[in-house]
Amino acid sequence: MATEAQATTLAGLGHARPLSRRPLAQWIVAHTRRGRLKRYARAMGWYLTTDGVLVGDVEGIAIRAYEDRKHIAVVELVAPAVLPRFEVRQREKSTPQIGDGMREVHTGDAHFDACYSLRAEEPWLIRAIVDSSVRQSLVAAPVQSITAVGDRLVSRGGSGLDPLDLLARGTALRTLLQAVPWEAYPDRRTIPTQAAVYEVVRERQMRPVEPLPSVGRRA
Repeated sequence: MATEAQATTLAGLGHARPLSRRPLAQWIVAHTRRGRLKRYARAMGWYLTTDGVLVGDVEGIAIRAYEDRKHIAVVELVAPAVLPRFEVRQREKSTPQIGDGMREVHTGDAHFDACYSLRAEEPWLIRAIVDSSVRQSLVAAPVQSITAVGDRLVSRGGSGLDPLDLLARGTALRTLLQAVPWEAYPDRRTIPTQAAVYEVVRERQMRPVEPLPSVGRRA
């Protein structure tokens, strides 16, 4: 005959909740996702870091791709030097930021201006960078928001990581980096003068576009 203590224990076990399956489900999802990312990395000739970041390059330019907490795909490209402050956002999702030192830039391209809001700290410089080829490339690529952060060009868009989406957006971002007048820079940390930029623009109009200087791959 069971003692009173044993009866209490048995009664408690009888009403105990089954072990949660959540940890197993989370492990399966994470394992499946990592396997998918590994396949993407192999397909693109990139590699996958231990923290789930795809690292590679687009025509010699270092690129990183990962998902943020909301599963939005983030793409980062490393520039040869510091970039001017600017942002490109979807027109319908753009919200003006008061007092951030940036102003809206109208390119005169009706199609581009209808799709995107372009804002910059130096409007004259961003007009020289976002030329017709850059605008066409951005409009043709999947929708994305772009921000210049130091020497990195950061793009957000889409849902999850997809090889075709990453390559399309990465190619458009590279076109944007290619248009920056790097020859006018006095060093890696100083934005060039207006006169130096316009001189480079005039020279570029007289010769074929040179490839963007290659930079080291960063994890």
